[in-house]
Amino acid sequence: MSPEQKKYFSRQTKLPFFGESGQKTLLQKSALVIGLGGLGSPASLHLATAGVGRLGLWDFDVVELSNLHRQTAFTLSDIGKKKTDTTKEYIQARVPGIEIETFTEIFSERIDPSIFKNYDIILDCTDQIQAKYTINRFCIQNFRPLVAASVFRTSAQIAIFSPHGKPCYKCLYPNLEGSELLSCEDGGVLGVQTAIAGLYQASFAIQYLLFPDKSPTHSTFQLEWESPLLYETFLEADPNCTECGSGKREETLRDEIDLKDWKEWKKDPKYILLDVRELEERKETPIGNSIFSPLSELSINTASDLSKEKIYITICESGIRSKKAAKILKEAGLTAYSLQGGRKILVLEEIL
Repeated sequence: MSPEQKKYFSRQTKLPFFGESGQKTLLQKSALVIGLGGLGSPASLHLATAGVGRLGLWDFDVVELSNLHRQTAFTLSDIGKKKTDTTKEYIQARVPGIEIETFTEIFSERIDPSIFKNYDIILDCTDQIQAKYTINRFCIQNFRPLVAASVFRTSAQIAIFSPHGKPCYKCLYPNLEGSELLSCEDGGVLGVQTAIAGLYQASFAIQYLLFPDKSPTHSTFQLEWESPLLYETFLEADPNCTECGSGKREETLRDEIDLKDWKEWKKDPKYILLDVRELEERKETPIGNSIFSPLSELSINTASDLSKEKIYITICESGIRSKKAAKILKEAGLTAYSLQGGRKILVLEEIL
């Protein structure tokens, strides 16, 4: 350690079980944080201030005013900036000598899973089920431990899984594809719960990096706002799990496209961009060259008025409601895909 680092971590190294040897261990470790929102903001900061020597920060989004009540790395002056750049700057201004790598593409199955091999532990701080399943799969494929968390309104759940799974996130939630889950944007969230859950993620990660054999990799923890207690539930491995067990994973039909696909497809008039946001959103932030059908009014009956000769690319604000819309269109006999990342990814492309 440098003299500056020795002073910086001096209170931590006084812990009897920690000492300078523990600090040196952490400084040689790395963590990849996927998602820099309500969970990832506090998690990444406290991994850094604890002394994890190298961080990967992954998020495609930019800072918005509605983020600030729970995403602690940002200020009013950061609105419109990339979350990765702002978080990196925020952490480097507080922690001497830390190394940070950033990733700004949308996390999906199309990224190179070997990226995970460059990090000692992965933190899933996303809010979309498909991303969570993919992160879990890539962790098992690359033998990396995973710390996952989610917050719904006032309830937080945290778990850490071993590099081999058994159990893994898919053992905990085997059948969430296509379920009607509410995002923070749709269902609301208490900001303090996301901060607590993110801190627990950082704490579990630090414990694993120092003492992997002591980590509770067979438990899930629930935290309710109405109670100060952390409820632990033992989690058994599913021998038929499609990721860490003997089950065979079925290939699902593609229901999303990414920005690269849309750039190619939009030149063809048979592809129609369908805005499924509500009228107030469309008025506030119009999406050019799109037709309009709000999700609240979309049904199999109303979708039947659309041409079956066209292919519809549904779009909302962030790519969650548009998946529901694409499903309705398919049930009506139409060909439809959801644009991953929604209007936000179009905005980001304009910035880039």
